[in-house]
Amino acid sequence: MNTGDVVEKYDDPFRKTCLVPYVDPATAPPTVQEKLKVLPFRRNIFYLLGHSHGLFPHLVGVIGGCFDGKTRKIPLLDWQLIVLRTATTLGAKYEYDVNLPVAEVYDMPQEKIDAMGCSAEDVRSGKGPWTERDRLILRIVDEQLATYTNEPQTIKDALDVLSTEDLVEILIILGTYALIARVINGLKIDDDPPIPGLKDLLKKAVTSK
Repeated sequence: MNTGDVVEKYDDPFRKTCLVPYVDPATAPPTVQEKLKVLPFRRNIFYLLGHSHGLFPHLVGVIGGCFDGKTRKIPLLDWQLIVLRTATTLGAKYEYDVNLPVAEVYDMPQEKIDAMGCSAEDVRSGKGPWTERDRLILRIVDEQLATYTNEPQTIKDALDVLSTEDLVEILIILGTYALIARVINGLKIDDDPPIPGLKDLLKKAVTSK
């Protein structure tokens, strides 16, 4: 690391652990500047992903679709089950921390939150607070994260409960948040600063339907 890197690191009040600088909105392309403002508060992950000037605006579109209950097909707590399980499995603390308040605002039961780190074997054997739908979603997530594919029987069982549209959306959401988790872990993102009134802001930014 050269001297310039050291100065840059400590000049940015948001950066203590991240291995690369956060994007500077003052010099970023207008399309990136616009997408950095989609939430009414700062999220370091946007300022990290924003370095991909071409792909970031499109990725924000996918994330924004998850936030919008009119765009997202599956229920909000299905979305959050996928995200929290993915973050827990991949050890992406930042991803877990920024999504947990969303799950809490929309009343995910505490027993499900507490069981998010349970084993795949427990899910399959019927242990824990999960509904049949939860178990199928968790099986899909667990298999994908372990092997990058799914057992044909898992897909067959899932389609007894889920529509094809639900299933494909689950896989897209899983892939998107696994991608984000890998950026988070690989580049050692900083925790976000405290956000006053976060849960009230989330109620405005995230819609269930």
